[in-house]
Amino acid sequence: MEKTAMLYEVRPINPRHVAELHHRKYLRCFTICFASLFILLLLYLPAYHQARLRDSDAHSAALQGWSLNTSRDVRHYVLPDNMTALIPQPEICAAQIFLLVVICSAVANLEARAAIRDTWGSSPIVTNTSLGIKVAFLLGDTDNSTIQDQVDEEAAQYGDVIQEGFLDTYNNLTLKSVMLLKWVTTYCQTATPSYVMKTDDDMFVNVDNLYRLLRVRSVGTSLLVGSLICSARPISDTRSKWYAPKYMYSGRIYPNYLSGTGYIMSGDTVGRLYRAALTIPLFHLEDVYVTGMVARAAGIRPRDNPSFTYARRRLDPCLYRHPSVVTSHRLTPAELRRIWGLMRSPDLDCTGFTAPTTSTRSPGKHKNVASVRKSNKCF
Repeated sequence: MEKTAMLYEVRPINPRHVAELHHRKYLRCFTICFASLFILLLLYLPAYHQARLRDSDAHSAALQGWSLNTSRDVRHYVLPDNMTALIPQPEICAAQIFLLVVICSAVANLEARAAIRDTWGSSPIVTNTSLGIKVAFLLGDTDNSTIQDQVDEEAAQYGDVIQEGFLDTYNNLTLKSVMLLKWVTTYCQTATPSYVMKTDDDMFVNVDNLYRLLRVRSVGTSLLVGSLICSARPISDTRSKWYAPKYMYSGRIYPNYLSGTGYIMSGDTVGRLYRAALTIPLFHLEDVYVTGMVARAAGIRPRDNPSFTYARRRLDPCLYRHPSVVTSHRLTPAELRRIWGLMRSPDLDCTGFTAPTTSTRSPGKHKNVASVRKSNKCF
């Protein structure tokens, strides 16, 4: 009986032990609640962030021709499986080419094209067929039948006008540049140019200096060179010609890129950029897109050369003849003819002339540049 009584003996509860049990229970509940809250936050925050981005995008002013809901799938416009050229000019690549200069020209700019043909586009080094230099113009489409008739006559007369089937507007310049890549990839397969230059119809190009610049280097691969822009920030001012809505680019800065006024690609770079462009959503600023976003996706690094500039150089014939100059920007057809005439004058004496070491940068799309370091070591 004594043993049985001992089995059922009730001992007093230790208050300290009870407190410890309550404390452990509290900690367990707190830990479970905290973990649950943390998991909910992890699930909620990305959705909240995306909602904020969508809300921000919805309140961004729409870019003409490229609204929030407009497809930016490049394949939709370039149609890589179709022949899209309205005027293809395949004869341009009928023979091997060392340098192909393609001038992206507004369809209505007939006088600008005529001025280039009469000046640097027909310089002796270009007309010397043994050197393998070709100059061509790339245009978009127009709904103006009078202008189209003039373009048809121009193309038939000179054989240097390529026309693609997209509407030729400023916000479609990216399509024009990608169509350039497509045209070279399509029509120059059997005679791939060693180098391709993309430039604009308000540019002066010293083809002699460019030829010498390219000849001194062995024909390499992955070349993409021009006037390098670093740390440029998107412009949010809707009044700007270079406005970039957040729904098209949400980053703080653009990738390093080359000014679209003039840059050089090796033959292999053209194909690599074209293939990469078919996978990257379209962005309307063509130089940022092609030489920045697409080049980065293709693993190609844009490089700087001080002979290229997006600035307007002063109209000095000795400067334009100087070996350090390849491009100058913002010349009217009249100015182009005038400087060309002065450069070729037998009375021109450039003895003792020294070219400036740097050119003045023009404002505009690149005014939000935080840092331009010409050593090509921006980051």
